[in-house]
Amino acid sequence: MIDGEGKKILVIQTHGVDTPRRTYSPIFYAMAAAAMEMEVMVWFTMEGTSQLRKGAAEKVQLDPTSNVTLKTMLEQAMDAEVELRVCQQSLDLHGMTEDDLIDGVEILGATSIIDLALEYDHVMYF
Repeated sequence: MIDGEGKKILVIQTHGVDTPRRTYSPIFYAMAAAAMEMEVMVWFTMEGTSQLRKGAAEKVQLDPTSNVTLKTMLEQAMDAEVELRVCQQSLDLHGMTEDDLIDGVEILGATSIIDLALEYDHVMYF
Protein backbone atom coordinates (compact mmCIF):
# COMPACT_ATOMS: atom_id res chain seq x y z
CA MET A 1 0.00 0.00 0.00
CA ILE A 2 1.23 3.48 -0.85
CA ASP A 3 2.11 5.75 2.06
CA GLY A 4 -0.18 8.76 1.75
CA GLU A 5 1.41 10.83 4.48
CA GLY A 6 2.23 14.30 3.22
CA LYS A 7 0.30 13.91 -0.03
CA LYS A 8 -2.36 16.41 -1.06
CA ILE A 9 -5.74 15.34 -2.44
CA LEU A 10 -8.23 17.71 -4.06
CA VAL A 11 -11.81 16.43 -4.30
CA ILE A 12 -14.09 18.32 -6.67
CA GLN A 13 -17.77 17.89 -5.79
CA THR A 14 -20.29 18.87 -8.46
CA HIS A 15 -23.38 17.02 -7.17
CA GLY A 16 -25.81 18.52 -4.72
CA VAL A 17 -28.86 17.87 -2.61
CA ASP A 18 -30.97 17.10 -5.69
CA THR A 19 -28.91 13.89 -6.15
CA PRO A 20 -28.39 12.78 -2.55
CA ARG A 21 -26.85 9.41 -3.44
CA ARG A 22 -23.95 11.28 -5.06
CA THR A 23 -23.19 13.54 -2.09
CA TYR A 24 -21.75 11.08 0.42
CA SER A 25 -18.91 9.33 -1.45
CA PRO A 26 -16.73 12.39 -2.05
CA ILE A 27 -16.98 13.36 1.62
CA PHE A 28 -16.29 9.77 2.71
CA TYR A 29 -13.20 9.52 0.48
CA ALA A 30 -11.97 12.89 1.71
CA MET A 31 -12.22 11.68 5.32
CA ALA A 32 -10.45 8.44 4.41
CA ALA A 33 -7.59 10.40 2.84
CA ALA A 34 -7.39 12.64 5.92
CA ALA A 35 -7.19 9.51 8.11
CA MET A 36 -4.22 8.47 5.96
CA GLU A 37 -2.55 11.74 7.00
CA MET A 38 -3.07 13.47 3.68
CA GLU A 39 -3.95 17.12 3.26
CA VAL A 40 -7.44 17.18 1.79
CA MET A 41 -9.63 19.86 0.29
CA VAL A 42 -13.14 19.47 -1.08
CA TRP A 43 -14.02 22.08 -3.71
CA PHE A 44 -17.78 22.55 -4.15
CA THR A 45 -18.95 23.87 -7.48
CA MET A 46 -21.96 23.63 -9.78
CA GLU A 47 -24.77 21.75 -7.94
CA GLY A 48 -22.36 20.74 -5.15
CA THR A 49 -22.72 24.25 -3.79
CA SER A 50 -26.28 23.44 -2.69
CA GLN A 51 -24.93 21.13 0.02
CA LEU A 52 -23.40 24.08 1.82
CA ARG A 53 -26.58 26.16 2.23
CA LYS A 54 -27.55 26.40 5.89
CA GLY A 55 -30.27 23.84 6.61
CA ALA A 56 -29.87 21.86 3.37
CA ALA A 57 -27.49 19.10 4.52
CA GLU A 58 -29.75 18.18 7.44
CA LYS A 59 -32.42 17.10 4.95
CA VAL A 60 -30.17 14.63 3.09
CA GLN A 61 -30.13 11.17 4.62
CA LEU A 62 -28.71 8.40 2.46
CA ASP A 63 -29.89 5.57 4.68
CA PRO A 64 -33.29 6.19 6.31
CA THR A 65 -32.47 3.63 9.03
CA SER A 66 -29.45 5.70 10.13
CA ASN A 67 -29.23 9.00 11.97
CA VAL A 68 -26.32 10.04 9.75
CA THR A 69 -27.18 12.99 7.52
CA LEU A 70 -25.06 14.85 5.04
CA LYS A 71 -24.62 17.47 7.75
CA THR A 72 -23.10 14.78 9.98
CA MET A 73 -20.69 13.85 7.20
CA LEU A 74 -19.67 17.47 6.54
CA GLU A 75 -19.08 18.07 10.26
CA GLN A 76 -17.02 14.87 10.56
CA ALA A 77 -14.96 15.93 7.54
CA MET A 78 -14.22 19.31 9.10
CA ASP A 79 -13.36 17.61 12.40
CA ALA A 80 -10.88 15.48 10.41
CA GLU A 81 -9.32 18.72 9.11
CA VAL A 82 -10.70 18.38 5.61
CA GLU A 83 -10.88 21.87 4.14
CA LEU A 84 -14.21 22.83 2.54
CA ARG A 85 -14.09 25.47 -0.19
CA VAL A 86 -16.74 26.81 -2.53
CA CYS A 87 -16.52 28.60 -5.84
CA GLN A 88 -17.66 32.24 -5.67
CA GLN A 89 -19.21 32.11 -9.12
CA SER A 90 -21.14 28.98 -8.18
CA LEU A 91 -22.49 30.79 -5.12
CA ASP A 92 -23.67 33.57 -7.41
CA LEU A 93 -25.43 31.07 -9.70
CA HIS A 94 -27.30 29.67 -6.70
CA GLY A 95 -28.23 33.13 -5.46
CA MET A 96 -26.21 32.53 -2.30
CA THR A 97 -23.92 34.75 -0.26
CA GLU A 98 -21.43 34.03 2.51
CA ASP A 99 -24.28 34.42 5.02
CA ASP A 100 -26.08 31.45 3.44
CA LEU A 101 -23.13 29.08 4.00
CA ILE A 102 -22.59 26.68 6.85
CA ASP A 103 -19.75 27.64 9.17
CA GLY A 104 -16.24 26.61 8.23
CA VAL A 105 -16.48 27.03 4.45
CA GLU A 106 -14.13 29.40 2.65
CA ILE A 107 -15.05 31.10 -0.62
CA LEU A 108 -12.51 31.15 -3.45
CA GLY A 109 -12.65 32.57 -6.96
CA ALA A 110 -13.12 30.32 -9.97
CA THR A 111 -9.52 30.57 -11.15
CA SER A 112 -8.35 29.18 -7.79
CA ILE A 113 -9.32 25.70 -8.93
CA ILE A 114 -6.67 25.81 -11.65
CA ASP A 115 -3.95 26.73 -9.17
CA LEU A 116 -5.17 24.09 -6.72
CA ALA A 117 -5.26 21.34 -9.34
CA LEU A 118 -1.65 22.12 -10.24
CA GLU A 119 -0.57 22.27 -6.59
CA TYR A 120 -2.20 19.06 -5.34
CA ASP A 121 -0.77 15.59 -5.92
CA HIS A 122 -4.06 14.07 -7.04
CA VAL A 123 -7.50 15.31 -8.06
CA MET A 124 -10.70 13.31 -7.65
CA TYR A 125 -13.76 14.53 -9.52
CA PHE A 126 -17.37 13.71 -8.62
